[in-house]
Amino acid sequence: MKKSEKEEVECGSEWINNQVPIWKHIIKPCRFCGYCPYGRLVEEYPKPRISRSHAIKHNEYLKKAIADGVFDEKNKKNGLPHMTREKAEERVKNFNPEDYPDETDSNDDKMKCGVFGHHCPIYYQGEPFCDGDKPTKREIKLFEDELGKM
Repeated sequence: MKKSEKEEVECGSEWINNQVPIWKHIIKPCRFCGYCPYGRLVEEYPKPRISRSHAIKHNEYLKKAIADGVFDEKNKKNGLPHMTREKAEERVKNFNPEDYPDETDSNDDKMKCGVFGHHCPIYYQGEPFCDGDKPTKREIKLFEDELGKM
């Protein structure tokens, strides 16, 4: 990680980096143990970015849902959806398509947790050592290449 990237990190705690990934080719621990050892901690990490076209479609959906009264308390079923009408209107009002990339980054998809949807903390906090490694030869090669660049 470049020094300028470290200086730009702004997160809720000086003890946790949940903004700037430090690894690109580290192996997720769920591959070894069959479950996510991070649990709900994953929710403190960013979600993969969506493409501009997907964001525009979602914004159009929000507009229609607001018009249809989906977010009005009287129309909610069992408290769902959780979003309030005010929050939905705020998202529509503040929507800027330029905030979204034309295309998604394939590395973003790789970093995504298949259960929780957020980036896996291993890419931000990962230790390059663990017991019982059974990664593929390609994963080992990519990781060794990355370690060699440090």
